[in-house]
Amino acid sequence: MKRMLILICMFLAVSTVQAEEIILSTGSGPLDSIINPVKDAFEKETGIKLTILFGSASLAFKQFYKGVSEIGIVGTSFNEVLDIMKKEGFEVKDSASFRHVTLGKGMVRTVVNKDNPVSKLSKEQLKGIFTGKITNWKEVGGNDSPIIVVLSTLNPATIGAFKKIILDNEPYAKEVLELGHMDELRGAVEVNPEAITIGTSAVLSKGVKLVETPEVFRAVTLITKGEPPLKVQKFIDFVLTGPGKKLVKE
Repeated sequence: MKRMLILICMFLAVSTVQAEEIILSTGSGPLDSIINPVKDAFEKETGIKLTILFGSASLAFKQFYKGVSEIGIVGTSFNEVLDIMKKEGFEVKDSASFRHVTLGKGMVRTVVNKDNPVSKLSKEQLKGIFTGKITNWKEVGGNDSPIIVVLSTLNPATIGAFKKIILDNEPYAKEVLELGHMDELRGAVEVNPEAITIGTSAVLSKGVKLVETPEVFRAVTLITKGEPPLKVQKFIDFVLTGPGKKLVKE
């Protein structure tokens, strides 16, 4: 019996040593649209564990750049994440040595409180609301009440894509409620009938209403230092051409 226990322990130890792992840093967009949907299936098929470090696109890239993680997966293009780093004063050396591949795209959603009568907004109306030129819901067919714009301070990729596509790169309104993670944005809209926000699928709930708007997508990009190692290439192939292709969400 004692010998059997020793053999079992040795087997478990060897299995642990041999088990492969990918440590990745990512933001909420890629986490919601790609990583979480494919994680279980990928690990089951390949035996490779995905260890996720979660933050914003900028934090994800910084962790990856500093070697905290092996890959960075961000909800924006490679060039745009470099622009974000530049604006934040973070120096990126030898950017040409990185390799990047587009895994898919993530949708930026617009939501309001479930009791808000507004169900559809045009680009012009969205632009007016988020730049502060439209400040009352009655201006877009809603109640006579002030609009509360809620934005995330931790998701530069999301607000950057929305700013580029909907606001034509005009600045956001000065008077906004700044919060952090997507669950905080969702919570603010759930309890404020006048609130509106943008985000990933994480902002959806029974307490909010998805507004029909022009589509806003941003790229989901996987970044490596040099060519992807075999285990990372397996993940890329799983998402782009393998079983994961049917699992990803926009």
